[in-house]
Amino acid sequence: MKLGFVSAILDTYTFEEMMDFASANGFECAEVACWPQGKAERRYAGVSHIDAERVLEDDAYAHHILDYSTEKQVKISSLAYYPNTMDADIGKRNAAVEHLKNLIRASHKLGVNMVTTFIGRDQTKTVEENLELVKEIWPPILRVAEEEGVRVAIENCPMLFGPDQ
Repeated sequence: MKLGFVSAILDTYTFEEMMDFASANGFECAEVACWPQGKAERRYAGVSHIDAERVLEDDAYAHHILDYSTEKQVKISSLAYYPNTMDADIGKRNAAVEHLKNLIRASHKLGVNMVTTFIGRDQTKTVEENLELVKEIWPPILRVAEEEGVRVAIENCPMLFGPDQ
């Protein structure tokens, strides 16, 4: 077992500053926040220490991430993205799902092979209706993970956000 933390708590840090902090404070790993670029809609959302789309497009950037992690002796334990993949707003839902799929691909490319996330919840639907949504939304995500050899860890979050989040 290794001691680590979720990097979203260091929301104003760059990837390098976050890894420097982890190394200087004896952490052995980090669950690295990888939200899409843009404004956060709730606390800790929107933090991006690794740009997943850039990892997929830019081999030099991907190598830099791995080299810096090795240099600092801090393992990337997972790429983290905690959206609502079952949002009632179809546009938000689709954007979250597509970014999650790209994050899975980036995790494979970096050799991390672990993604951490939420299942999500449509707050306008019952539990039973949400279970039906899971059957619709999650199989394509999990197919990408299976194809890429990436494990997906789910945080059990009830998605009970107030109007300010």
